[in-house]
Amino acid sequence: MGCAASIVLLQAFRSVVQRNCPHICRRRRREELSHEILPLDSDEEMSRPRTLIIMQEKPKLLEPLDYEAVITEIEKNIGDSLFKDLILFPDDDFSIDTISLEIRTLYPSVPEDAEQKAENLFVKEACKYYSSQWHVVNYKYEQYSEDFRHLPQNDCRPEKLPSHSFEIDHEDVDKDEDTTSHSSSKGGGSGGGGLAAGVFKSGWLYKGNFNSTVNNSITVRSFKKRYFQLTQLSDNSYIMNFYKDEKISKEPKGCIFLDSCTGVVQNNRLRKHAFELKMNDLTYFVLAAENEQDMDDWIFTLNKILQINPEGTIQERKSADLTDLKLDPAEASVNYDCSQEETDSSENTLHPDFAKYITETEETVKASRNTERLNLFSLDPDIASMNPQKKEFPGTNSMIKPFEEKPAKRILITCKSLSLNLQACVTENENDPSTNVEPFFVSVALYDVRDGRKISADFHVDLNHALVRQMISGSSFSLENGTVENIDSNEMEEPQVRGFPEEWLKYPKQALFSISNPHSEIVLVAKIEKVLTGNIASSAEPYIKNPDSYKCAQKVLKSNKQFCSKLGKYRMPFAWSVRPVFKDNQGNVDRDSRFSPLFRQESNKISMEDLIKLIAEYRRAEKISKIQTIPGSLEIAVDCVPLEHPNCVTSSFIPIKPFNDIKEHQPTVEVEEFVQESTKYSRPYRVYKNQIYIYPKHLKYDSQKHFNKARNITVCIEFKSSDEEGAKPLKRIYGKPGGPLFTTAAYTAVLHHSQNPDFYDEVKIELPTQLHKKHHILFSFYHVTCDINAKANAKKKEALETPVGYAWLPLLKDAQLASQEHNVPVASSLPPNYLSLQEPASGKQIGCDVKWVDSGKPLFKVSTFVVSTVNTQDPYLNNFFCQCQEREKDFSQPPTSNFISSCKNLLRIEKIHVIMNFLPIVLNQLFWVLVQNSDDEVTTAVTRVLTNIVAKCHEEQLDNCINSYVTYVFRTKSFEERTVHEELAKNMTGLLKLNDQVTVKQVLKHSWFFFAVILKSMAQYLVDTKKTKVSRTQRFPESFQTELDTLVMVMADHVLWKYKESLEETRNANYSTARFLKRCFTFMDRGFVFKMVNNYISMFGTGDSKTLHQFKFDFLQEVCHHEHFIPLCLPIRSSNIPDPMTPSESTQEYRTSDIPEYTLTNEFCRKHFLIGVLLREVGFALQEDQDIRHLALAVLKNLMAKHSFDDRYAEPAKQAQIANLYMPLYGMLLDNMPRIYMKDMFLFNINTSNQGSRDDLSTTGGFQNQTAMKHANSVDTSFSKDVLNSIAAFSSIAISAANHADSRASLASLESNPSTNEKNSERTDTCEKITRPLSLIGSTLRFDKLDQAETRSLLMCFLHIMKTISEDALISYWLRAPFSEITDFFSILEVCLQNFRYLGKRNIVRKIAAAFKFVQGTQNNGTLKGSNSSGQASGLLSQWMHSTSSHDAHKHHRSQTLPIIRGKNALSNPKLLQMIDSSTACSSNETDIIQYVDTEANIATEVSLTILDLLCLYTLNHQRQLQQSDCQNALMKKVFDTHMLFLQINQSAAALKHVFAALRLFVGKFPSAFFQGQADLCGSLCYEILKCCNHRSRSTQTEASALLYFFMRKNFEFNKQKSIVRSHLQLIKAVSQLIADAGIGGSRFQHSLAIINNFANGDKQMKNVNFPAEVKDLTKRIRTVLMATAQMKEHEKDPEMLVDLQYSLANSYASTPELRRTWLESMAKIHARNGDLSEAAMCYIHIAALIAEYLKRKGYWKMEKICTSRMLLEDGQVSDSNVLLTTHTGGSLFSMGWPAFLSITPNIKEEGAMKEDSGMQDTPYNENILVEQLELCVEYLWKSERYELIAEVNKPIIAVFEKQRDFKRLSDLYYDIHRSYLKVAEVVNSEKRLFGRYYRVAFYGQAVMRFYVAEIGTALYCSLQRHSD
Repeated sequence: MGCAASIVLLQAFRSVVQRNCPHICRRRRREELSHEILPLDSDEEMSRPRTLIIMQEKPKLLEPLDYEAVITEIEKNIGDSLFKDLILFPDDDFSIDTISLEIRTLYPSVPEDAEQKAENLFVKEACKYYSSQWHVVNYKYEQYSEDFRHLPQNDCRPEKLPSHSFEIDHEDVDKDEDTTSHSSSKGGGSGGGGLAAGVFKSGWLYKGNFNSTVNNSITVRSFKKRYFQLTQLSDNSYIMNFYKDEKISKEPKGCIFLDSCTGVVQNNRLRKHAFELKMNDLTYFVLAAENEQDMDDWIFTLNKILQINPEGTIQERKSADLTDLKLDPAEASVNYDCSQEETDSSENTLHPDFAKYITETEETVKASRNTERLNLFSLDPDIASMNPQKKEFPGTNSMIKPFEEKPAKRILITCKSLSLNLQACVTENENDPSTNVEPFFVSVALYDVRDGRKISADFHVDLNHALVRQMISGSSFSLENGTVENIDSNEMEEPQVRGFPEEWLKYPKQALFSISNPHSEIVLVAKIEKVLTGNIASSAEPYIKNPDSYKCAQKVLKSNKQFCSKLGKYRMPFAWSVRPVFKDNQGNVDRDSRFSPLFRQESNKISMEDLIKLIAEYRRAEKISKIQTIPGSLEIAVDCVPLEHPNCVTSSFIPIKPFNDIKEHQPTVEVEEFVQESTKYSRPYRVYKNQIYIYPKHLKYDSQKHFNKARNITVCIEFKSSDEEGAKPLKRIYGKPGGPLFTTAAYTAVLHHSQNPDFYDEVKIELPTQLHKKHHILFSFYHVTCDINAKANAKKKEALETPVGYAWLPLLKDAQLASQEHNVPVASSLPPNYLSLQEPASGKQIGCDVKWVDSGKPLFKVSTFVVSTVNTQDPYLNNFFCQCQEREKDFSQPPTSNFISSCKNLLRIEKIHVIMNFLPIVLNQLFWVLVQNSDDEVTTAVTRVLTNIVAKCHEEQLDNCINSYVTYVFRTKSFEERTVHEELAKNMTGLLKLNDQVTVKQVLKHSWFFFAVILKSMAQYLVDTKKTKVSRTQRFPESFQTELDTLVMVMADHVLWKYKESLEETRNANYSTARFLKRCFTFMDRGFVFKMVNNYISMFGTGDSKTLHQFKFDFLQEVCHHEHFIPLCLPIRSSNIPDPMTPSESTQEYRTSDIPEYTLTNEFCRKHFLIGVLLREVGFALQEDQDIRHLALAVLKNLMAKHSFDDRYAEPAKQAQIANLYMPLYGMLLDNMPRIYMKDMFLFNINTSNQGSRDDLSTTGGFQNQTAMKHANSVDTSFSKDVLNSIAAFSSIAISAANHADSRASLASLESNPSTNEKNSERTDTCEKITRPLSLIGSTLRFDKLDQAETRSLLMCFLHIMKTISEDALISYWLRAPFSEITDFFSILEVCLQNFRYLGKRNIVRKIAAAFKFVQGTQNNGTLKGSNSSGQASGLLSQWMHSTSSHDAHKHHRSQTLPIIRGKNALSNPKLLQMIDSSTACSSNETDIIQYVDTEANIATEVSLTILDLLCLYTLNHQRQLQQSDCQNALMKKVFDTHMLFLQINQSAAALKHVFAALRLFVGKFPSAFFQGQADLCGSLCYEILKCCNHRSRSTQTEASALLYFFMRKNFEFNKQKSIVRSHLQLIKAVSQLIADAGIGGSRFQHSLAIINNFANGDKQMKNVNFPAEVKDLTKRIRTVLMATAQMKEHEKDPEMLVDLQYSLANSYASTPELRRTWLESMAKIHARNGDLSEAAMCYIHIAALIAEYLKRKGYWKMEKICTSRMLLEDGQVSDSNVLLTTHTGGSLFSMGWPAFLSITPNIKEEGAMKEDSGMQDTPYNENILVEQLELCVEYLWKSERYELIAEVNKPIIAVFEKQRDFKRLSDLYYDIHRSYLKVAEVVNSEKRLFGRYYRVAFYGQAVMRFYVAEIGTALYCSLQRHSD
């Protein structure tokens, strides 16, 4: 059984089930693979190792709420609420309008009484249509029913994005505009904004290598030439910067701060002209000048500077005598102007720059942050990533226009003159001008030489002079036009001419021609006739051969006057000419060409076929030379038509707008175009036209015997409506120039002495509206006598014409007109009632006898060409209307077989242009037949015809015509309770159930047409029946709803069953159904539509293919684009929505709370149905493959973007309500947190730019997470971060649940369980926590990571929700959410910052270039050919992103953050596609790249500000929770870490400004977090702020300096104005760390220190306390550290020397454990980077010993003993502990301090030099940190193959784990020791391990001074000799 039959059975089964159980789930029941889903109720269950292979099972079918009942209840109570338009539909949602047709003519083309006179149904309907108006349904808010790009005010993206400055974009310091310029040696900068107040001296000096070690030795060879510059900083201190050369725009190589200098003395023992700068810490600097004069100058200048009291006031410094410094007075004044201003201001108030920071409040900071904010979605380059080049579905064009004529090229011809060489004055008056000696008559027409056909009607023009026209005046025209004086005009049915007098159009000389298919082979042909005079050759001879032109002219003139007076009504062919029209095939008019010579007309080449041959050969000289030419010229201009050409008339003589005064403009006549019968040029007729063209072709009279003379033959053509005797012809023949517009007869040209004449004449007849069988054309043949010499008498006049036969041609044959060629016999006489005579060929003769010429042979050939818009020439179409007319006479009888056949025969019309021309008329009749007849056979046939017509129009790309019909023409009808919409729905279902696959596919593919008609019929029905005010539940009968429901389900069945074999058809059907249901919300019971949507969606399953998933989301997207989507979703709390179905008890508490609904529950989906279904499907899609996830997220993001741009909901309060609808997305994000794409998934600390960059992969910058930092140092960093992210983002392996022991844990936290503080914070919270109810989607079933595109989409949506939701809702959520969710919330914020961070212009351009290269490569390989550009189809970069082999993963460098080249929808990004296209045409498109970089910069900034809003809101409303345990709690740590992340990644200067403002408020609210308890928060903040002090942006430096000063000020106030010990130590520690990490100390950092000093100097409130002095002391110490480490820059490329210097620094800080540890860690980093793993391990051993010694001195183990469980002492001597693990007192081995590590290295005794000082209280060490250090050491020992030491390092840890009873770690530890011993045994036996041997060398004696010994080497490595066996 076929598929269709199966569907029929399925439908039958469904209908039976529906009748018995209306609430049954109508989802497709398909067998699906299912596995047991293990419950995930507890952490224990989660930690159980297992691998799940799970197929999701969808929850039960949702039952939407009864929307109409609910909304009625809500409407009663809503009143005039602000949110009324958010909840209720507007009353003016749609309207029915009629629009008058815009006609181009002054008057309608339909004759006034045409419709009344019409008897034929087709003619009647045609006239009615041409006179009708457009019928449209207006949807007032339709512009809101598509995606955001179609919104009425789509100004979502600003024209120009703000420009942001990022430090990463200024990598080249030489070009950094923010760096102070040192290019001038004279000039100073400003005191507040510049680096230096003035440059006092500069020049070349020799610098000796120096440092702070006691054993420092300097020799002559150790001096290096450097360029020094002595400058004054903005705090009036002095500094000497030195450079390699005079290019001082670069950063200095080092500096000497003179505020620590105590004196300058000469020192010639080291070098000539040398001098020392003695510092206050017993160190010194040795410099040497080139000569003695320079030395003296430098010493004098420096000593003078040192005499100025550095601690004095600014005024004191200013008053110092600087005249001896030889400075220019003007320069000195410049140097101190700003200082004076500072002095004046400081006397009155705070430092002016710092005052604004002191007065900051939450409100001012928030207001500043919220200025000029951008919509995040407006910046997202992927906002339309789903099908950016999406194929437009039929019927979706929003710009549907009424029927339009096929655009044609129009040309204007102006006939000017015809001049021959015989010229004379035709009158007796000699003053009259000379003219042609006889009248000539010209007709022009267009011919297509390529197709060999005539393409226009003839345009007749009279170019004769008025005097020449008089030659044929008199009775000639009356004879030509027949005797019409006594004919009644009513009987004549003469066409009416309105708008102008006939006289005005008597001699037209301008014509408009239309050409539908212009090309170069189209020509304009002019035919010239003259009055009949005889033979053509003899008539032309005088013009060709005229030796005496005057005499000849007079002779010819005399002869012609006689002919004109006698034979003036008769014409003869004379000549022809031709000219091209177009220059090329593009339709460019050829204005410059002229007509060819006048070719004499050959009597044997008269026919049209002969003429076309001649035309084709006229360019060929050898052919055309054989034709006789007539001297003369024809001037006709050809030009384009002006935009507004006035006073034109149509080919039917109807005036065209604009029509002005006829006296001002000459008439222009439109000439009928004979359009080729092809669908390409067919369009529905728009105007009434009813004409026929008669073309006499040939008369064969050489064999006739009836007439003696039949040679000079002319044919008189008349149009008659009767064949009775005396019947008059109708005045409907179009006349020629000079005569009336309409005449009763037309005559053909005469060929002299031709018995078989050919004719070329064209006769145009205006047909009456209603034709009958008596209408015919009568042809009368006359022999014309050319002998004019006989004496004139009355009888002779009649003898001019001798009748020689008659022929007639009925117009209607089988009741229809036809354009065809006829061969008719000629009768010798014309009897009465001749139409009843049978033709001779038929045999029988009826009626009177008639004599046929030549035995009745068809002697006369004539063709007709019908141009009618009210008569069809197709027999099937004509018969259909005839049968309909018969059927309408009696509907009581069943339809006849003929009627049914006529309906079915419409399918047999092969030429669609026949239907197309009359499309509205045919479709109107078909719909009328549909409702008139209840017979299934008729309605099925009609529906099939409709389907066939639409399908053929689609094939011919004429869908726009169908669209125009539905939109403007269709008007619903009803007949006996049968309506179009109901009948069409029923018959659509019937066709879909047929076993005709072709028809079924057509219905599916073109279902949009049927749905559009149904919708319009529904709208018109509601208005016609006045049911728009009736309740929606009563608007349509139950039968119609049933039909619709059945139709939708049948469509769903076909979509699901046939999508593989009929992809395009099912895709169109799916989209059309969605569009239909979307619009049904406007007219019907919305609850019923919800059910239809629900039933349709339920047909899809989770195991469907990607295609079906795409169908599903296409469907959802279209439905959700409804203009009133928000009211349909009811944006109010579920608890406030009345619903008879009571919620379950488990969610009752959740419902009644004020917490936002952020979980997708069954109740939420039921009460907010559309958004609930969409979110549910997105949630399920996140458990599917990547393509499906991309698709779902794109749909959701586009919808959210649309609502954010909707001007109806622009108010923040309304946006907040909408955000509540999307809150379950946050719950989905929480559920999928383990899958989020994270930068810190692998804790590698890999820099992406130069030193000091804030763009580290890890978020563990500074002291934020010591463990993470150590692990970062322990890993081989040679891996590409691209590879790491590829592994992280695209691993599709099911990860064991054991690796996700706590899937709900914080993303960035390393702890799996909340700390004690966390638990306490939950318990002490007074607000009861609400447990989130179970989501419909359930737990996360997949463990593969979401890629970056998906992550960014989710986070973008999340950020938009958080940005727009009300603050009250967020605060309520934070108060009642569990602590784990709060932690996750901040983790999500951190991930947002990471994923949207700015990479830098250079990296972005590099990634774009990589994308171009990849695309070009795929194009060259043919990958892109025929590929799907859809973002949801198989992505073009999928091979790149999902390479399965490791080497492939290295080939293509994936983008980390660039959305344009990531994920499977990489090339769906419209911006990238645009750039790729443009780069194909040119090398690059710089504008697009710059725009993209700006977009990325603005995204990063807006994301940062949004997250900052959330942080500030949280800290403002949760101060009590954050202050628990003196701010030493996990929540504070989490909030602080999120704040720090802003400073650890690249931020714009604008964003950093607001970050610093937030941090100032944060420090002000929570000082105890930084200045009390553990110092880790304080240290981290100091580290990050100091890093910002080295920022390249001057504004950021100022902001960072202000924050640092504010921080120290708060520290001072917190300590009751005693000291800033905490911040002092942490800042020194941070500086030491930064020197190694970021290389600070340049001019930017100096500037920041100067700003801090300025703040201290100007802080009036602190003037009377010692705080300014402490600040200056701190800056001085920082400068000392910078000077001490300056030599590191000299040796930054010499790792051994660099490590030696760092070791010396570490030794210098032996008394301060934190600083010593900082430098030891820095050494370890350098060793690890250089591959010196053994040395790195030793550094960590030293750190461990340092910590142990510190803990010992702090008394950490004073009372401790080894914890031995009494329960384990049953069997005896456990107290006999291993001596390696215990001391003689029984304490832990660690309690010995540093001696515990003597067995590992003797150098460990250096750690005993620790001194206790005030900073030790800020050192947060404990036993666990000590263990972590040793574990890090073990890791490096493994890598360096020092297996013997592994056990020595591990053994002391055993006691710690035994005390903690951590048996798991004990097991791992013993296993580690076991493995190390195995490796020792292995390498000892193999002897394959090689070590280097290190020696320590010392030199003694005087001679040694000749050589430079850089530094004394460290003895750290000597212990390694013991293990180098």
